[in-house]
Amino acid sequence: MTALDDAPLGALPRAALLGKVAAGFAVASAVVHLLLLDAASLGSLLMVGMALACLPCAWHLWRHATPAVWGTTAAVDAGMLALHAQMLTMVTHHAHGTASPQHSLMWTGLALVTSQLVLAGAAALRR
Repeated sequence: MTALDDAPLGALPRAALLGKVAAGFAVASAVVHLLLLDAASLGSLLMVGMALACLPCAWHLWRHATPAVWGTTAAVDAGMLALHAQMLTMVTHHAHGTASPQHSLMWTGLALVTSQLVLAGAAALRR
């Protein structure tokens, strides 16, 4: 444990605060993946895997957001953004204007990933 672990969020240095906020976004991304589970679909195993992939980044961002952690997080987020944007395009094309809960969750996931990329950029500029 470090002094940063015990400090209230308002008393943290900006870099540590950015890490904690990004960790919250990573956990929220994991929750979004779990909410997209469909028990009748084999693809749900992939969703569980993707949810689990969010957790190491969240842990490292929360504990000690080093430049290497930010870089890894940004690379994973950029990949997710590219993949999910393509998936959202396919869902939108097939939905014919109807908004399903999955569609809304995918937009939420895109917003979370984009927010994490913005925070990673802000953290890179702070260094």
